[in-house]
Amino acid sequence: MDDVFIRSSDGMECVLIPAACARIGDDGKFEGGDNEGPSHEVNLESFLMDIEPVSVGAYARFLSMVHPSQEQLLDWCILPEEDERCCHIPIMRAESGDGWQVKSGVPVSWPMILVSWYGANAYALWAHGEDWSQYKSAVSSFLPTEAQWEYGARGANPARFPWGNTDASEELLNVCWDASVYEGVSHVATPLTELPLVSVNVQMGVSPFGLRGMAGNVWQWCRDTYHENFYLSSDASAPNAWNSEAGDAKSERGGSWVGGPQLARSSYRRGRIPEAKGRCLGFRCCAPSTRLA
Repeated sequence: MDDVFIRSSDGMECVLIPAACARIGDDGKFEGGDNEGPSHEVNLESFLMDIEPVSVGAYARFLSMVHPSQEQLLDWCILPEEDERCCHIPIMRAESGDGWQVKSGVPVSWPMILVSWYGANAYALWAHGEDWSQYKSAVSSFLPTEAQWEYGARGANPARFPWGNTDASEELLNVCWDASVYEGVSHVATPLTELPLVSVNVQMGVSPFGLRGMAGNVWQWCRDTYHENFYLSSDASAPNAWNSEAGDAKSERGGSWVGGPQLARSSYRRGRIPEAKGRCLGFRCCAPSTRLA
């Protein structure tokens, strides 16, 4: 792959995604909901996108380097002691007492989970040499916009999934194929190391640009404020469009191991509050191609 570059801060491979007039959204052709339409064209400048979601190993190194306060950790990736999901936090304080490490038995190449939008934004700012203390603002963010994410997932032309319009299969993406498995069962009953995650370098959910994990495994935070009717506004069709308005939720894309394949469609969109931390929620970074200059 010719257009791959290495980010010096964390060693992430980044793919140069070419400028395009991309069609974003779905008018119902691919079972899209009302919030996915109307489909519209967006002129996007070229940009760099991480070839895979940020891993637990990379996030632990980030924490070890920036030494966040306890308040910041609670904003980003740590849960209150009374939260039953604490057993699924994949990282811990280093046994030496200095820095952070991945918990024993957890693959360092798993995607980082239980990370809020704030925690994702802080990492993305740090990875691009910016002031990570401004993690609550999307004004200067290095998370992908919804339009960048969708174009990066399926290319300039509409398709159900990153590989095209053929049905999803267990070989193509990691999702929940049998919802009955979890009926009446708390995910907390599953040991951390047995969560049905796959490593970020696994060739699943691969986009036309070679991006891994663009469908299934973990949801991925986007820069935008989420609004179900954003596509009805003229701002949605502006060059390099993104929803910069204030709001209670941030957008997420891609589906995960918790939901079915229909949630992993490239145009499927939904939102959560930026404080949310999920065992099926991660992120990747994105940056203007001018960063190569």
